[in-house]
Amino acid sequence: MEQRIELAPNCSLKPAGALLFFGSTCLFSLAFALVFVFQGLWPVLPFWALEMLVLGLALRASMRRGKYTQTVLITDSQISLVTHSRHGAQKQEFARHWAKVRLRSPRTRLYPTRLTIESSGRAFEVGSFLTDEERSVLATRLRNLVGGMNESPPLEID
Repeated sequence: MEQRIELAPNCSLKPAGALLFFGSTCLFSLAFALVFVFQGLWPVLPFWALEMLVLGLALRASMRRGKYTQTVLITDSQISLVTHSRHGAQKQEFARHWAKVRLRSPRTRLYPTRLTIESSGRAFEVGSFLTDEERSVLATRLRNLVGGMNESPPLEID
């Protein structure tokens, strides 16, 4: 048995689209700012530049977030979680028969649920970028694949 689950955030905006959006927004808002500048209200320009800087930084953060992925590989004996982010790849491994899948309730209504895979005192969060509904569906799927302490692990025969 080998199951692979690929998780990635829903980023519908591609880099070319983000550049087009940013450029058109800059030009459109600059046209309005220049109307006020020609009327003698020159302090509008620094605020326009600050606003465009903040918009550019937000788009950049959104594009970076789109490169974040998680891969859950479940075999007969272990669970491998590989997380790819801008900091590189991080890998966690758990024994499948001893692992537990937990969907933790939020502390308050404003926070999302947390889905973790736990074993031997270690826990790793899975799908932090998913919605609560998607996380619940993933938890159900993982519970069917993980654990199985009533099953005997596969024997390694040389």
